[in-house]
Amino acid sequence: MEASGIPEPKPRSGFLKRHRGTLVTLGIVLYTAALSVAVCDDVFHLGLFPTTYEREVRSLIAAFDSADESSRREAADRLCREADAFIAIPELIRALGNKSQTVRGLAIECLRRITKADLPFDPASPPAERRAAIAAWRAWWRENREQF
Repeated sequence: MEASGIPEPKPRSGFLKRHRGTLVTLGIVLYTAALSVAVCDDVFHLGLFPTTYEREVRSLIAAFDSADESSRREAADRLCREADAFIAIPELIRALGNKSQTVRGLAIECLRRITKADLPFDPASPPAERRAAIAAWRAWWRENREQF
């Protein structure tokens, strides 16, 4: 075969070789952003990344909705005895808004046992009254969270 006068095209380097610097920079930026979100979540208690304790408290509150009365009571007792109050109280306040009257009733019972506060809340009251009572509990928590 005779060699033609057209030069062979140079093989292109791979994508990773061509864009290594850009990919490293992108990785650093993504890592920094994720770290910033995690730190903000931890500092401001945003709840984006629940801790083991928060997941445990949420599972105990979920057990409040069990069909078995003894399971519900056991979950409530365990929550009041073992849970970290700083984590449990906001979750219990959130549970006051649950659609189940049983969950709301156990949540207020636990809140009163943990906090020793006796703010009014009737789990059977109309939604508007419950919302006002929940707002009062949230305000109480903002004012008293440092004690826990």
